[in-house]
Amino acid sequence: MKNTSNKKSRCLRETLASSRSGQMAIFMIIGILIVIGGVIFFYSTQKAAKPFEPEIKIVQEQIPVEFDPIKNYANDCAYSLGVEGLKIIGEQGGYISFADRTLNKEAFTITQNPTESDAVFFAKNSELKIPYWWYMKSANNCKGDCKFASKRPDLRQTDNSIEKQLERYIDSKFRECLKNFEPFVEQGFKVSEAGKIKTDVTVAADDVIVLVEYPLNIERQDSKSKITQFLARVPVNLDKIYGLGTKITNLEIKHRYLEKHVLNLLVAFSGVDRQKLPPMSDMQFKFGSSTSWQKSDVKNKITGLLTSYIPLFQVDGTYNYERNLFDSELKQRLYDSTIIPVANSSFRDISAQFTYLDFWPTYFDLNCKGERCMPSSANSLISFFGIQEYKFAYDMSFPVLVEVQDSFALNGQGYSFNFFLEGNIRNNKAMHVDFAPLEKASLSESSLLCDAKTSGNVTIQVLDAATKQPVDDANIIYTVTDESCYIGATNSDGILKESFPVGIGGAISVVKENYIGKSAEFDSKINNDASLKIEIHPIHTKKLVVKKKNVVKTSQGWQFVDAPVDLSANEYATVTLTRGSGGNELEFSSIANYEGQQQSNASERSETRSQLPEMEIAPGDYSADINLILNQRIIIPEKQQCVRKGIFGEKECFTVPKIDFGEKSTPGQERFPEGGLKLNFTINPGDLSKDTIVLYAVSIDFAGTPESQRTVEDIEQMGKIEEYSRIYQMALQPIFD
Repeated sequence: MKNTSNKKSRCLRETLASSRSGQMAIFMIIGILIVIGGVIFFYSTQKAAKPFEPEIKIVQEQIPVEFDPIKNYANDCAYSLGVEGLKIIGEQGGYISFADRTLNKEAFTITQNPTESDAVFFAKNSELKIPYWWYMKSANNCKGDCKFASKRPDLRQTDNSIEKQLERYIDSKFRECLKNFEPFVEQGFKVSEAGKIKTDVTVAADDVIVLVEYPLNIERQDSKSKITQFLARVPVNLDKIYGLGTKITNLEIKHRYLEKHVLNLLVAFSGVDRQKLPPMSDMQFKFGSSTSWQKSDVKNKITGLLTSYIPLFQVDGTYNYERNLFDSELKQRLYDSTIIPVANSSFRDISAQFTYLDFWPTYFDLNCKGERCMPSSANSLISFFGIQEYKFAYDMSFPVLVEVQDSFALNGQGYSFNFFLEGNIRNNKAMHVDFAPLEKASLSESSLLCDAKTSGNVTIQVLDAATKQPVDDANIIYTVTDESCYIGATNSDGILKESFPVGIGGAISVVKENYIGKSAEFDSKINNDASLKIEIHPIHTKKLVVKKKNVVKTSQGWQFVDAPVDLSANEYATVTLTRGSGGNELEFSSIANYEGQQQSNASERSETRSQLPEMEIAPGDYSADINLILNQRIIIPEKQQCVRKGIFGEKECFTVPKIDFGEKSTPGQERFPEGGLKLNFTINPGDLSKDTIVLYAVSIDFAGTPESQRTVEDIEQMGKIEEYSRIYQMALQPIFD
């Protein structure tokens, strides 16, 4: 029994020992898994917390300690030029220069009128110009086919991106910054250049990295070394600043918040009161005089509203965002309409400010009869009853400055980035835009087509079609399917030699200010050299004269008289010349207004000629569209007319009422459409040697017909301008003087 008991006891101990060892093994495995899990968690959280860093190829160089000051000196130059260039880019909306085409290859049309320009002069005598990131590219008076555009540069990769512009800027300034290493030469160092300067700028997730390759040989006494790279990290979070600017722009393109806010202001501050703005729609049942406004006063009041209310715009989630509460429902509604809902907490350390200054001219028009803005009225003397209908349509275009700021950038010095947006209202509505958001290239995105310039050397020669002389600084753009690449600009000999992306069905476009742009089909080939000559027509500025040829009423009816007549002081013409594209040229049109004048003697005619309006024209086929307006009240008197019923029936007489074309017009501001022109013609190169183009319009001579001889049937003549233009087209051809 004792042996049996001992055996059982020994088995039990062995079983317990085995169980304990198994448990220990399990605990060890669990512990290892916990440790591994902790390591994975720590690693993954650290990777998630640390922004993606771009891959930068840095040569690991071992140099003697005594040469470290030279390397640090050059690193400081890379840093200071990076800061300097970024500040310029921030001030100028992403562009390092508007004048130097070696630094910035984007073409701009900049005028003192900000709503007819690609960029805005900050002040009249200022050199600071800031581009539009969204604006109406077409002229303010465009009808139905208005085009919108953006001058926002790409951030990365493309040839004119902010990265590339900054690289070219540092390349051009780096040697000057080093000052031939004069402080070190005095200490016995010898520094010699061993290669060219090439800068590589990367806009990283938190800062901007500047890497300058500049091989240098350095000697001092018996020590020699070579340095090839210099590195600087500029603490400006340009990626985030650019991203917020892009979101603000995209929200304006999609939702038109600038226009909607201004429309709210127009409604809130309008009413049938001279102290308010003219209402978009209102009606009063009132006999007698009505409320009226001066158009210029209305514009001044709106300018004041823009100055006061545009700065109220805020971006939700940014550093300077703060929502205020008001007791007035109207004030609260107007205030809340200025909040832009970006809703992205990543911008909480960046602020955004909006500004309109009253010395930035706006485009403004109101459907008034001249300077005086009045309602349309209907009064009855019999019933002492009247209706005053106020129906005003506002047309506006206005620039708004957006400033994105990071107060913590540059180690607390702060950094600002500016750009403009343009608000556009027509007929009391925000102008419609097909929404296509602007994209922000990521750190890894690039244009496969534009980056792959694998063709042979292509020589493009651009000549002036009139003089056959070379055209310098002509921009060359290559397009394949829907993607376009900027290739470069011609030199002083009118030549560009460059490799092209290889594609099938491509086209080369040549664009040059004051020339008609032109395109040509071109297929680039791998390793095959090619050449192409393109001639572009210059645009000439000529004086404009408009004369009329009358259609007069005679005993035989209305007849055309082929004798030119000067426009009188109460006549004016609007002229639009549209040039045919010819299949491979860009569209071109020119618009001008011509006012007639009394010319009593030769000296006055000479003085008036110097004040003539101007038109831009080039050789080619044109269609002319002229509207001729007479500032005179034209009346067709009341007349008795009789008709016979049947062959032997009695005559039935009735009264044709008087027609007064200026009845509802303000005295002195009558507008009678007396004629015009619809004509196709050709301008030859030889014509442009003259200073003045003379156009002829057809005039239905109502004013020259005695009022007693005018009849209601004469009105039909007003609809025959196109017919007269066609029948007498040879007599209506323009001449050059």
